[in-house]
Amino acid sequence: ARPGSKKERLNGCRTITKTVDDKCMVVMDPDDPSTSGAAGDGISGRRVSTERKKKIVAGGVRKRERRYVFDGAFDGESSNEQVYNGTAGPLVKGVLRGINATVFAYGATGSGKTHTMVGSQDDPGLMVLSLRDVFRLIEDEKRGGTKEFNVECSYTEVYNELVYDLLVPVHQSKPLELREDPDRGPTVSGLTHVAVTDEKEIFALLKEGNARRKTEETGANSASSRSHAVLEIWVTKHEKNHYDVGYTTAKLTLVDLAGAERASETNNRGQQLRDGANINKSLLSLANCINALGKRKGKGFVFVPFRDSKLTRILKDGLCGNSQTVMVATVSGSDKQYEHTVNTLKYADRAKEIKTFVQQNRGTVETHIAEYQRLIDALREERAELKAEVERLKEGDVKVVTFGVAPTKQEPEKKPKEPSEASGKPSLRNPIADVSELLLQAAAALPEGDVLRVEAEALALRARRAAASGYGTQSPLNGKHGGLRDDDDDDPENSEETSEE
Repeated sequence: ARPGSKKERLNGCRTITKTVDDKCMVVMDPDDPSTSGAAGDGISGRRVSTERKKKIVAGGVRKRERRYVFDGAFDGESSNEQVYNGTAGPLVKGVLRGINATVFAYGATGSGKTHTMVGSQDDPGLMVLSLRDVFRLIEDEKRGGTKEFNVECSYTEVYNELVYDLLVPVHQSKPLELREDPDRGPTVSGLTHVAVTDEKEIFALLKEGNARRKTEETGANSASSRSHAVLEIWVTKHEKNHYDVGYTTAKLTLVDLAGAERASETNNRGQQLRDGANINKSLLSLANCINALGKRKGKGFVFVPFRDSKLTRILKDGLCGNSQTVMVATVSGSDKQYEHTVNTLKYADRAKEIKTFVQQNRGTVETHIAEYQRLIDALREERAELKAEVERLKEGDVKVVTFGVAPTKQEPEKKPKEPSEASGKPSLRNPIADVSELLLQAAAALPEGDVLRVEAEALALRARRAAASGYGTQSPLNGKHGGLRDDDDDDPENSEETSEE
């Protein structure tokens, strides 16, 4: 509960909220004059006229006092540091272990949501404190020298049911599409993800994005947020110089919602009125999702209308998925805001019934490394075959090689003996028949059905027929092939050499 503002003090408003045992929030009857200055907000002792019409119900008993019990309750004197330690602080440590975390502020306009989430220079908000602790914890784990971390961030806003990137200049910003990713859940297509190494970089990006966020002055708030802001931080941790072990990855989502507002209180007109209608529409969808999720415990399966708004689609994992979630309900202690305060606390009380299914996001690169190793081994084997073939070609060996067939050892060809060395008779070996045998050997080395094998067998058949017809036989008298003209006879140089001999 925020303290009373200067404007509320000047208008004579009273504080009707107080905390009990740091867990119970009590909203007192605004018509009861004894509640004046109950929270000690600086206006105690001041006499305020409380002549109001008391609402009487059956039995003559007034029942406007409400009590709600939460995991933590903070009054107007608590700082953002105290709120952080009691809400988002314990969740940040789990992010480095691979557990998703979501923190969002919910409340009426002017109840202090932006101050709680963003804060100021003197009193930083939950966003700044969370990012500070994330990088401090990373530095502590890096000191061992065995861990490596990759941190990425994105900053978006939902304005009039359109998603915009806050890390892109305004003149380049355009509406983005929201899609479903099987691994990461709801993701924004085309969103800028910036890799950061320290907290100064991310603080600069946060400041830059807040400057681009749409804010306007209304009758209820001098700096009213007209859009919902979503800051996402992805943290991936893995062992240093070890590629066959697991890694953990987690997402920290910090959401600053725009506040619900009534046109009669804000005096909005024109575009501001349309903006307020869209804000109320998305917050109504969020409230319906909270109500439906709260009923699951007793009724089992209940339809949850996540697709009614882009805001609820973004918060889907935080509300019922794989995430530890904290809902920070901000309320005003003023008696003028009694209805808004009770409605906010009522939805926060229902949110306590929501159960999420948290698990550690662990992955392994072992399968990828095995696949890469298999490819590397295959490439090395192919390279060895090609290198051996090049060496054979350099030595003048003739051999047909096919990929995937292990190279066979080939005996060195025996040098044919000269006719004088053999038996003193001239050799009658047919070279066309030799070519036919080589083609048949090459065809046998090729796989069955291969085009080259078919062609080689056809050429071998033609060579065999030519050899059988007498082509390629050498006459021992003139050394010509089968009575055909030799090409060397047309060369004049060879003719002259013959005549000289």
